[in-house]
Amino acid sequence: MSSTAPHIRIGTRGSDLALWQAHHVRDLLQARGATVEIVVLKTRGDQIQNVSFDKMEGKGFFTKEIEQALLDGDVDLAVHSHKDLETTPPSGLVVAAVPPRGPVEDVVLVRPEAVDLTTPFHVRRGGVVGTSSMRRKNQLELGQPDLRIEALRGNVPTRIQKLRDGQYDAIMLAHAGVHRLELDLTDLHVHVLDPLNFVPAPAQGALALQMREGDPLLPFVEALTDPDTVHAIGLERSILRELEGGCQLPFGAYVPGGTRNVYTYLGEARGPLRHAWLDVSVSDATEGPFLNDLTSPAPWPSAFITQDLAPDAPLRALFATRGADLQGASCIEVRPSGEAVPGTPAEGDWLFLGSPKCAALFASTHDVSRFCIATMGEGTRQALPSSTHIAWTGNGNPEEVFKALAQEVGDATVWIPHANRTMRRWEGHLSHARPWHFYDVEAREVALPDHDVALVLSPSNAEGYKASGGTAPVIAIGDTTAEHVTRIGLTLAGTAASPQAWGWSAALDGLSAT
Repeated sequence: MSSTAPHIRIGTRGSDLALWQAHHVRDLLQARGATVEIVVLKTRGDQIQNVSFDKMEGKGFFTKEIEQALLDGDVDLAVHSHKDLETTPPSGLVVAAVPPRGPVEDVVLVRPEAVDLTTPFHVRRGGVVGTSSMRRKNQLELGQPDLRIEALRGNVPTRIQKLRDGQYDAIMLAHAGVHRLELDLTDLHVHVLDPLNFVPAPAQGALALQMREGDPLLPFVEALTDPDTVHAIGLERSILRELEGGCQLPFGAYVPGGTRNVYTYLGEARGPLRHAWLDVSVSDATEGPFLNDLTSPAPWPSAFITQDLAPDAPLRALFATRGADLQGASCIEVRPSGEAVPGTPAEGDWLFLGSPKCAALFASTHDVSRFCIATMGEGTRQALPSSTHIAWTGNGNPEEVFKALAQEVGDATVWIPHANRTMRRWEGHLSHARPWHFYDVEAREVALPDHDVALVLSPSNAEGYKASGGTAPVIAIGDTTAEHVTRIGLTLAGTAASPQAWGWSAALDGLSAT
């Protein structure tokens, strides 16, 4: 080692995760030639373990003492979870570097006896979920109102042990922490949430390397920065800053990699619950009109959706927060085709189920436990009996799903029960696919309630909606359904990229703005 190699003292909290982060940064710095010393410090957030975050006054629960050690010259660099930092840094300190971001999602860990795959969070109805985050609490209650939310404190291993000890049916954590600690979770059900549906905290999964302003070692540390991560979290945190919020504000923001889109969530502490998918730049996020749209959004029109909805469906709750009524009924009829199937699936063969209707029908006529089940997305997964073991679930986008499934199954045979009107989008991806014309889908007439806009999920549903006398403007799922809506003479008002909450939110916000 050169005698001119810099020596850097890293200040960190003493939790397992904080120490992992400090050692990770140490390794990055040592790879650049530095010698590194780790100094463990205790913060107020570590000392107060019996109070949930929303009841603690002030900000910077896990950072102030470490920042003071930096200012006092006791350490040279602080490693923080970026989401713990205040959006306005203390005078004299700067974020010197932001390494590549880890997983951004939240994860639900569920005790086996409390698992119910038919619920949004895979937690049995009426279950007890542990979290001390207002953002998570608000979104849990919005998605599954029957849950009981109780405070959860402690470091990551401590929280998981409390779950194993039976204090909770499930707990919610940041996926990044679980991933980085490489914990053995084989005795628990692990459900990673889609960040477009359950919005993470701004900068979740990212680290912040903080130093004194003007420190001569700044250029050395700055080399660890990942520009894509800086772009994403800069946008997420700029909105939080304008909202004047800290880690206790029920606000989430997520920028998918390589985009300038931001999906946001603002909880009830600031008024009505709010979901929005927005396309803004960092400068846009600091302007008044944008914040007004976020904090005082325009109401949505009343809507009819072409799917059967349970009375407590999360989508109904989302519409209620925007002052709108949502009613639904499937405009298609699904029945077995009755055609002979060439060949018989062997026990253990892969079986791909491409829609909730297909999954429910197949499970009602076959023993699904015999097969290795893959599903198109979360809705299809939830249509299966709660006891079903599901080996793989896609993200709902057919092209992406079949490409990813091909990597998952390799050369294995994949049986694909499909409808008479399938688009056969698996072709070109699955080399050993066995198409199985299992069911037929036909349009059907239903009694339509009063509504201002129709949310249509498929070409067949579009035909059923029209046959039922529907004439309202239509928001369609995907380009194929949108093209069919226009072809049969209905008015296309917009296209939703996903049948999940964020997809409808984006389309309806666009409609409300016109």
